[in-house]
Amino acid sequence: MDSITIYSNLCKSHKYLKESYGPGSGLHEHHIIPSHMGGKDEDSNYTYLTPRKHQIAHYLLWRIYRDPNDLRAMKMLGAKLTPLQRKITGEYCRDNHIGFFNPKYKDVAKQWRMKGSSTQIKNKIGIRNPDNLSKYASLGGKAGTKSQIENRVGIHTLNKEKRSEWASLGGKIHKGKKCMYKPGDSTFKRVQPKDINNYLSNGYIFGSPLKGKNQYTK
Repeated sequence: MDSITIYSNLCKSHKYLKESYGPGSGLHEHHIIPSHMGGKDEDSNYTYLTPRKHQIAHYLLWRIYRDPNDLRAMKMLGAKLTPLQRKITGEYCRDNHIGFFNPKYKDVAKQWRMKGSSTQIKNKIGIRNPDNLSKYASLGGKAGTKSQIENRVGIHTLNKEKRSEWASLGGKIHKGKKCMYKPGDSTFKRVQPKDINNYLSNGYIFGSPLKGKNQYTK
């Protein structure tokens, strides 16, 4: 079942909760067509969801339309965004002067940044926790790759033309370089022609240990 169908079913199946909606009900009023997409403040465009289902509704909208405003809505509803989703949200807010990036807050923006860093250091949160430093460092690349796959970003896009273009760029960037390594190493380096003599003087030889110890040719 695709995201559009799941979203449609979620909204339709919860419209009846209008009778229960009100202070203390624990329900949120959700625009079926979001306000940021031109949705109207009218009864036909409302459904009534629990906070968790409200998060899910905006996640489904994000999956369908890729509008950063739905990531912003998820964050405001308390959802935990992936590192890549936070990056997308931050860049969108920066480019559109939203919230922290609104010029009217420029005088206090620096104070907010310093307060955030101080709080992390004081409470040893996340990367500021000495016990977690090596763990977060090792997860950095893995988390980024996972987020790219989940959100179909970068080389993981479904756009075949883009994927082909980026794949070809990967080969071009190493054009002219030579594989070199030191005997005993398990990996090799791609060296620019201008740096070859420097590497040779430091004990490097041509080739790759991955291809066999006796293959030292250029």
